[in-house]
Amino acid sequence: MTNAEKTRTLTTRLTSFHSLSRVRKVATIALSALILAAISVVAVGAVNAHSPSVPRQRVATSRWIVPHDQEGAPVVPSAGISNGGGFIGVSCPSANDCVAVGSDGAGDGVVSTSTNAGGTWTPGTLSLGEPILNSVNCPSVNDCVAVGNGVSVRSTDGGKTWTSSTLPTSNTTLLGVECPSSTLCVSVGVSPGNAGPYAGELLQSSNGGGSWAVPSVPASLGALGSVSCPTTTFCVAVGASIVVSTDGGVTWTAKTLPGGTGVLRSVSCQTSTTCVAIGGNPAIAQNSDAAAFAVVTTNGGATWSSLAMPPGSATLSQLSCSSTACQAAGTAYNGVAAPVLETSDAGTQWSADSSIGSSLTAVNALSCTTGTNCVFVGEKGKSPVTISTINGVASVNSTVSALMRKEREVTQ
Repeated sequence: MTNAEKTRTLTTRLTSFHSLSRVRKVATIALSALILAAISVVAVGAVNAHSPSVPRQRVATSRWIVPHDQEGAPVVPSAGISNGGGFIGVSCPSANDCVAVGSDGAGDGVVSTSTNAGGTWTPGTLSLGEPILNSVNCPSVNDCVAVGNGVSVRSTDGGKTWTSSTLPTSNTTLLGVECPSSTLCVSVGVSPGNAGPYAGELLQSSNGGGSWAVPSVPASLGALGSVSCPTTTFCVAVGASIVVSTDGGVTWTAKTLPGGTGVLRSVSCQTSTTCVAIGGNPAIAQNSDAAAFAVVTTNGGATWSSLAMPPGSATLSQLSCSSTACQAAGTAYNGVAAPVLETSDAGTQWSADSSIGSSLTAVNALSCTTGTNCVFVGEKGKSPVTISTINGVASVNSTVSALMRKEREVTQ
């Protein structure tokens, strides 16, 4: 393929992406840089786990960032962030206590806490200039770790105040984090490869995110966007690759997925042996009945098998499992409501969760403390909102756009 053809190809993908989903300010800035990059490097097998293998651009904070939405192929409609900002990560260590992280819409990170399952939110305090935060995990009501575009921050007071930690790798964008205890944490994301596609990133902390180490990983590790650690020894990370650790994230082994499985966006484990992972399907652009990709393991990640997903589930990108059930959610597309599905048998059968209805047009993240108690963060139209379900009944519809603007003022 000639340079001109490469440029045309990427431009077409970008145009298609912009027609399928709203793109936040960061992604728009990246457009021209991505087209120029295509002249010398062709994007390969882009990942849809929050956008792992897309080229990145330097920002004023001297950190590297990956747009939350993905411009490379395969293109799957995704939530993004409206110009007013929004949450893109949430963790609820108890039925009432939740911490959410995201962006204020101007490229700065925000964090908020709730003590009533998302009914109301109180801004937390971040250092000035912290970039977008992509994921958060709280192993207790006091201890939380959040990661994002070249940054890791931690809190010991339930998300009210945060301190930054130094990352051991340069130009790293972290997209997921999981802390099975207050001391052990694992984070995943993407970092530059030697040439063309960007490599997966894995980090491990033994002091609650205070510092990070680079574990032993398989060669040619693909970009990663999500990690789940149901115990302090067993962890699974997914994206363009799927890798498993049985020693708390110190060493990792690559696993083989069933043929035809696409990029996986999210993984969550019900038990120490049973985990489900899902991924969006770009075929929805041609077929509104296209189904998401999904796989399951019941033997601690040793082997994986495909799951049959319902028609029209192709935009699924978020997943949260409790010990009794899993909830999955995605983005509205072409007039079809955002899919919200649930399963109580490790993904063998999925059914629509009618409790959310049309309350959200996009789900950016969710956290479930039980099979019927969940907090969804996302958007309705262009307004960031949160929805809570208590005993399976939607009880809260909280608009948070004003909160995002307030947080922006606080962190300046």
